[in-house]
Amino acid sequence: MPKALHIHATDNIAVCTSAVQPGDEVEILEPDGSRGAVKAAEAIAFCNKIALRDIASGEEVLKYGEVIGKATEDIRKGCLVNDRNIASQPRAYADEYLLKKEA
Repeated sequence: MPKALHIHATDNIAVCTSAVQPGDEVEILEPDGSRGAVKAAEAIAFCNKIALRDIASGEEVLKYGEVIGKATEDIRKGCLVNDRNIASQPRAYADEYLLKKEA
């Protein structure tokens, strides 16, 4: 049974569906329904994010196909991704608004 969900094909993180321990081979359910895996480099709690690949300091972190922040340090594949190693980035939400008011 998968222990993590890779939600969108462009994401560089997955969400753990159960707690994992260092050295665990974490089975991942991919967006297309296939299965992948990553070895946990540290303990990661339920509902926390795991890096699917190395993420360089300053690189965007993607979840749901959207930027959720930038890495504040290098994050190794299999490590926990959270507010200790990413920072939120301001967004121009008004520019992203897709629906227009009808006149």
